[in-house]
Amino acid sequence: MREASEIEPVDVLLLSLGTTIGLRAGDQALAQGIRRAGASVEVVGVQIGATAALRRAYPVTDLVEALAARRALARALGRLAPRAVIFSTITSSLLAGRMHTPYAVRLDAPARLNRPGLRNAIQHALERRRLREATLVLPFSSLAAQALPLGSAPAVVLPQPIEPSGPAREQRERLAVAYTPDPKAKGLDIVVAAWTQAKLLGARLEVFGIEPALARRHLARHGLREPADLAWRGRVPAPEFRARLRSAQVFLTGARWEDFGFAQLEALLDGALLVCTATGGPFEALAIARQLAPQLCAPDSRPESLAQALRLAFAMPEPDLARYRQAAVERMAACRPQAIDELIAEQVLPALLR
Repeated sequence: MREASEIEPVDVLLLSLGTTIGLRAGDQALAQGIRRAGASVEVVGVQIGATAALRRAYPVTDLVEALAARRALARALGRLAPRAVIFSTITSSLLAGRMHTPYAVRLDAPARLNRPGLRNAIQHALERRRLREATLVLPFSSLAAQALPLGSAPAVVLPQPIEPSGPAREQRERLAVAYTPDPKAKGLDIVVAAWTQAKLLGARLEVFGIEPALARRHLARHGLREPADLAWRGRVPAPEFRARLRSAQVFLTGARWEDFGFAQLEALLDGALLVCTATGGPFEALAIARQLAPQLCAPDSRPESLAQALRLAFAMPEPDLARYRQAAVERMAACRPQAIDELIAEQVLPALLR
């Protein structure tokens, strides 16, 4: 056991599950916002280790990650004395045990929404208790806030911070960009089928986030041929991806489920038209896209519906494009870092550190 003199005081301990690039980036951005507000923060990562191989399906995946998070929290509390704890996902909080400090749970969607069904009943029960006993819940979006279980702690909607990645480009390539790291959930088959059906003369599709061999196997399972005007870009650094968004006319998504839609929001800020299916989940970008140009949002998940939206996007007149891009920037004001810093300083930290 450590001596009391060896325990380091800190205002906030941020437990970062960090299972995706987006979550890790969001946790670092949150930590920076806390520091800019004048509080100290320690970001503690979760190492899942050998049990990672067990993560094949829910609820086992959640159990493995929740146990790893509990171990990481216990180790952190052996060397830190935080005034408050922020769990970066609902999963990281589920098995944390009784908390003796104020805590918040940050989440893109509650488990009751993205882990439906009887087999996930244990997560739902643990989630209700954890969110009820929290000081704050920090959902990424208003849609996620509306889906919180009855009796949850007060919510402060705290989006992931997003900024334009560079100067807007008036002249765009006849290009569509897609991001499909999980080909099933992100609807790679829907995207490719829609692209093939759209038959856009002189246009190209670039698909990011997935290695070509995995992508081709997914297409083969769905009986789809690889279009000649498709390029697999794989996993690239964020600045390279954002540069292609600034060059593209369209960001194309056929996702079957979105908890937030971070890449889609980046696309909107970088001036690409969002062409999407009627995706399930608290998909914040979909609500914005429907306000900007509802004709570019397919009413269902059928490739033929998405293909029609694609044709309309590539045929949009230049004045309409300019109005769309300006309105997208204005609509995204709540995701700018300055706005999020204000929420952290004025609502989140006063509640947690009172």
